Amino acid sequence: MKLHHKALRHFIYASVIVLTSSFLVYELIASNKAMNAYMRYIIEKADSSFLYDKYKNQSIAAHLMRTFDSPKTPVTTAEKNALCAAFETLNDTHGLNLTAHNYPALHGTLQTSAERCTEQLDDVFLLPAFDQAVNVNREQVDFNQGLGTLEYKFRYYFDLKNHYIYFYDLVNSRQFSMHHWSFLQNATLGIDREDIDDLFTGRTVISSIYHDDLTQKKVMSFLTPVYLSGKLKGMVMVDINQENLKNIFYTQDRPLVWRYLNVTLADIESGNTIVIHQSESDLFPYVHHVHNIPGGMRVTLSLDLMYFVVSSWKLFAFYLLATALLLNMVRMHFRLYHNVTRENISDAMTGLYNRKILTPTLELRLQRLVKSGTPVTFIAIDCDKLKMINDTQGHQEGDRTITILAKSIEASIRKSDYAIRLGGDEFCIILIDYAAHAANTLPMRIAQNLQIIAHERTISFSWGIYTMQTNDTIDDAYQASDAQLYLNKQQKRDRS
Repeated sequence: MKLHHKALRHFIYASVIVLTSSFLVYELIASNKAMNAYMRYIIEKADSSFLYDKYKNQSIAAHLMRTFDSPKTPVTTAEKNALCAAFETLNDTHGLNLTAHNYPALHGTLQTSAERCTEQLDDVFLLPAFDQAVNVNREQVDFNQGLGTLEYKFRYYFDLKNHYIYFYDLVNSRQFSMHHWSFLQNATLGIDREDIDDLFTGRTVISSIYHDDLTQKKVMSFLTPVYLSGKLKGMVMVDINQENLKNIFYTQDRPLVWRYLNVTLADIESGNTIVIHQSESDLFPYVHHVHNIPGGMRVTLSLDLMYFVVSSWKLFAFYLLATALLLNMVRMHFRLYHNVTRENISDAMTGLYNRKILTPTLELRLQRLVKSGTPVTFIAIDCDKLKMINDTQGHQEGDRTITILAKSIEASIRKSDYAIRLGGDEFCIILIDYAAHAANTLPMRIAQNLQIIAHERTISFSWGIYTMQTNDTIDDAYQASDAQLYLNKQQKRDRS
């Protein structure tokens, strides 16, 4: 196939791939925009869930403040005796329900710095209000909004004045005990006491991400101050751990997104992070979304490209199938064109070029080569005694002789040369960029190939060689080589 036909074929191949790929890229961009919008929805849902947790914390703190500030009902002797009977000490940890539920008045565990039941424990009889407030808020529903509000969260009240901590749930005090009653002074949670001393009543703050001594995992906490007579008394706290965050960020309406979603919560100031969820694959971040939430936290969402592949497999299958079909159609078209063109300029019997190859276009090309200094050599070839073979052995044997000679010629030249059957037993070879001595030895190589291909018979031929000159036409060059051929034939006759 000619060079410009190959270039055209490759250009059409590239155009087909660009065309089909453009539709795929368009779908990829549209999906990317849609998923960016969905990432914003996930963040908004998480913000709503955090806001809901803050609201519940504030509700519990408000109920506790009203209880502390309301007139106290006198504590009976029986209640005091029951408290003291349940009061226990375990490995320097003092309190109630330290390992088992032995004080029914409280739902959870109370740990205190007080060594005796008569010290600083008047609040114990008010803490059932905390249990009640937590129970009421746990019964709230999220109205199927997927806000992650129904999962269990660890809530407790820390009293800064009387140095006790009350967990709503039972805590095994053999595994954890509170001794750092001044933790706000060293900012263990990322918050100093100064941060909340003058905080507006009822407002909730978010702590930094820290390593929780109780669960031995990274958590963040919501802290709501509890005031009494205008002074900070304690804090209602709720811990948000990795499992809670998974429930908050879980894409309930798109489980497939969750499979390929990376979710990370980072503390901007300290750099501590909680890896909420990791994608099943790590191919390429198809969508990347970063959002800062109030409290110095940064949420990073990253959706892996594999999501688009899995969710859009029908689109990919159509893209690959359509591209393959179009490329195959182009290939078949050019193959058909090549076959038709070759049949048009090829000799049916020998497979060599026929005289139709001798076009003005080829003539112009050869003349340009000659002008540039590239030698172009014409060799005219004629089979000897073909008429005698036809008369004595038949035309079928004559045709076989021509075919054998054609095979020998084709085996002796390069692909860049032209071997042409002009008709009957007349052949023409056009050699491009052949040295003179090499061109002169070509007839000998053809004769050697004849002996190899048809060693059982004798086939001879005559030839004439002419080097094309500037301004020569194809006909001029062939006539000159043909004249040399007849001289060669005449010499053979004279010798015989």
